[in-house]
Amino acid sequence: MSGFPQIIVLTGPTASGKTAIARRLLERFPELTLISCDSRKVYRFMDIGTAKPPPELRRHYRLIDIRMPDETYSAQDFALDAEREIKKALESGSIPLVVGGTILYLKALFEGFFESPPIEESVREKLRERLEKEGPAALYDELQKIDPETAAKVHPNDWFRIIRALEVFYQTGKPISVVRRENQRQPMFRPVYFFNAMPRPQLYERINRRVDVMMERGFLDEVRNLMEMGYDLSLPSMNTLGYRELYLHLQGKMDLETAVRLTKKRTRTFARRQFYFSRSLKGIRYVPPEEIFDALVAAIESCYA
Repeated sequence: MSGFPQIIVLTGPTASGKTAIARRLLERFPELTLISCDSRKVYRFMDIGTAKPPPELRRHYRLIDIRMPDETYSAQDFALDAEREIKKALESGSIPLVVGGTILYLKALFEGFFESPPIEESVREKLRERLEKEGPAALYDELQKIDPETAAKVHPNDWFRIIRALEVFYQTGKPISVVRRENQRQPMFRPVYFFNAMPRPQLYERINRRVDVMMERGFLDEVRNLMEMGYDLSLPSMNTLGYRELYLHLQGKMDLETAVRLTKKRTRTFARRQFYFSRSLKGIRYVPPEEIFDALVAAIESCYA
């Protein structure tokens, strides 16, 4: 790994100000190419609730608005796309900077991932039918029997990952844990991680305020538009913080005040999880908000002098 190109990464919890820091860095280094590392900003029509950068800044980003809400996007997809964009930036003389808080995507890009086999549509459809008829519990029981190693890492209600594991098994005849080891792809780049370590009280205040601002900007109308386009809660994209709660409100299953309150609460919980899972990133540096801009500037100047 020591001979691989170093890539600087700005990560941190949701609402910690990563986009604002990226804007300041662009003013200092106009040659930057920003690689978005966000599992929800990839989806079109989901702008307000995912806090996408404003249009004038978005043109400097890659991997935003690259999927429809009913399309899948995996950590493997991200790693391949990000590798391509990083190589393009380096070849053109630009400076790639990865920005985002999806830890699983960072690990796929910088620690390697397994190349998943293509799944026949008949296999996929059969499992979707079983999910509707039998429910996730029955499929989870089956996963425990054929691949206890994977089942131990998957929540019994996480139907998306359960289905994915069963798809690989029925396509290849091997548990996904075995396929993953056999098809592990090695990383191409070496990360230099900077985590914007905003104090929890300050972060929680920012989260609460950001949700209020999203509502003022038309978040509810955005969810209504997605609903009218036929996108529903069966899609991973729609099981996003705020979208799920507002969707349930529009269905008459939750009043608006409760939907907003739950969005704030669940976003705070998500931010705590981002702190926790960031510890698995090798060599990560936790930097206070007042110091992170200068730390990033020094790293960029050191890596790309």
